[in-house]
Amino acid sequence: MSENETEDISQRYDTKPTLEVILEEVRATRAEQRDFREYVEVRLDRIESMTNQTRAEMLTLRADFKEFRAHFKEPV
Repeated sequence: MSENETEDISQRYDTKPTLEVILEEVRATRAEQRDFREYVEVRLDRIESMTNQTRAEMLTLRADFKEFRAHFKEPV
């Protein structure tokens, strides 16, 4: 057997920098996911707000229309 085959694997391959790079990438990905989730939550809040506003306007319009129809049903 040659000397290279018997030496400790940690001496033959320096994996620490590679592992650190992988961990940094995992952390960066998690941060990006967190940022994206916050962005989506803000967008959903805005959509919900617009939906509530539109519903309120629609209810007002229905009430106005009902009043308008009642006005024309009354004899003059």
